[in-house]
Amino acid sequence: MIAGYITASKTILAKVEESSETPKLFNLAEYENSDFSGFESVISLYYRKYKPAKTIACFGIAGPVIDNKVSATNLPWEFDAIQLKEKLNIPTVKICNDIYATAKGLFELSDDKFFILNKGVKKNDGHIGIIAAGHGLGQGLVYHENGKYYPYESEGGHTGFTPGNQLEIELWEHLYSNIGFVEAEDVVSLRGLERIYEFMLFRKRATKPDWFKKSKDKPAQIIEHALSGKDEIAVMTLDLFVDCLANETANLALKGLTLGGIYLCGIIAPQIITVLEHERFMDRFVQRGKMAQLLEQIPVSVIIEEKTALIGAGKIAYEMIQ
Repeated sequence: MIAGYITASKTILAKVEESSETPKLFNLAEYENSDFSGFESVISLYYRKYKPAKTIACFGIAGPVIDNKVSATNLPWEFDAIQLKEKLNIPTVKICNDIYATAKGLFELSDDKFFILNKGVKKNDGHIGIIAAGHGLGQGLVYHENGKYYPYESEGGHTGFTPGNQLEIELWEHLYSNIGFVEAEDVVSLRGLERIYEFMLFRKRATKPDWFKKSKDKPAQIIEHALSGKDEIAVMTLDLFVDCLANETANLALKGLTLGGIYLCGIIAPQIITVLEHERFMDRFVQRGKMAQLLEQIPVSVIIEEKTALIGAGKIAYEMIQ
């Protein structure tokens, strides 16, 4: 069996070992998507090197999966299970949303893979929420029924961005004048970090610093300059980003009534834990008027295992063969 997790920038593949209790991953390999013309080139290279058994394959990909195929949201690649079955000669291919795979992997993680932001009062029979800020903004829910958890994906990151105060209204207006309809993902993502920084420069009538103009990875540099305090506007940018992330996380928590907890994952959250653990995030998270007391009770954690979606894809493949 083989499992895969495909992001906007990388593809991670692994073989899945069948065991009596839980699947185990080995022969992990990571590829830069920019080095390949499409997914078939990546998977073919992996097969030539590691020669996994051609039985079952499961791939987690960001995007709306319909009829076992998907056009990746932030990557110009198409994934079709039927075509992959034929070209790779694999009897069973499963394509799933990356947040669905993350939800499946969530239950395979040990306690040390979570950083708790709010202990709350966890209900063991409560629904769960997952929000992943990275190249995009993934969202998903896991509902509980009759002692079992059932994950399902969402495209909630593409709903409209909701400003929560005057500064965020100004941000919305600034983005709307440039890009039109403003999605939550346009703000709460790596590209969103860059947009917020540019907005703060505009608002402060400041010029772009050399480090920003020369940087090939502007979001990473914004985070670095904010965490080190080297750039005042970077600090304000990260504060505003955290506010917007908390706002969107609370929206998901209320829509899914996630009394079983809500989990932050993706590229960004683990990098800014030192900021998230401050009161700012939770203060904004519970700022919901009538629902403040309810939100205070919801456990909030950051998933610090970066391969959770890959683990989840392996779990799905494992369950398919049992």
